[in-house]
Amino acid sequence: MLAADDIELLAGVTSDTRKRLLARAELEIVASGTLIVEEGDQLQKLHIIRKGVVELSANVAGNRATIALLGHGDSFILAAVVTNGPALMTARPMGNAEIVHIPAELFRRCMRRDPGLLINASHELGRGFRRMVRHLRDQKLRSTNQRLAAYLVRLHREQNEDGLVHLTLRKHVVASLLGMQPASLSRAFAELQDLGVKVKGDVVRIADPEVLQRYAGMASEIDDWDT
Repeated sequence: MLAADDIELLAGVTSDTRKRLLARAELEIVASGTLIVEEGDQLQKLHIIRKGVVELSANVAGNRATIALLGHGDSFILAAVVTNGPALMTARPMGNAEIVHIPAELFRRCMRRDPGLLINASHELGRGFRRMVRHLRDQKLRSTNQRLAAYLVRLHREQNEDGLVHLTLRKHVVASLLGMQPASLSRAFAELQDLGVKVKGDVVRIADPEVLQRYAGMASEIDDWDT
């Protein structure tokens, strides 16, 4: 049986809730690209990422876009499980991933009985909502070049290497995540050279991250994706 420490969503829940959920939880190693959830599915399980990265995407009339990337500790698709509604996104791991599956109906029953689990779910839904709003702000209020600049600034903060960023995703995935075509991403990289950005393969050198931050119009209290 899994340990509660493996699942952040269970922090602070009652021992009864923990026992019920962990007794039914299943750990699966999922191969890269495997379809876990397809948009329109009625979810039978809540999925929680133990290791790896999962891409959430959507498709309309053959036009596919990356909506979000989730990592360790994130669950999907919590909103669909809580509301017992259809999934609005498709989920596939990017690389092999370890995924914990918990029966959706059991999770809903435990959530109704345990305020601690309800609070945890509310906090995660709140964080997801804030991430989505920030994503929409990027898409609607920033130009193509500004979106790339903001993305590089965030990566630089995460990786904490002086003036250096490693692109951990394929460039076509980065382009989709930022709401542009791959050709537009290449042009944006070229045009950001005037701001001290140089790219070679998957390595990006940034002369001054603050210059990019000002160019993108970023405010730390609004654009910090960790809050």
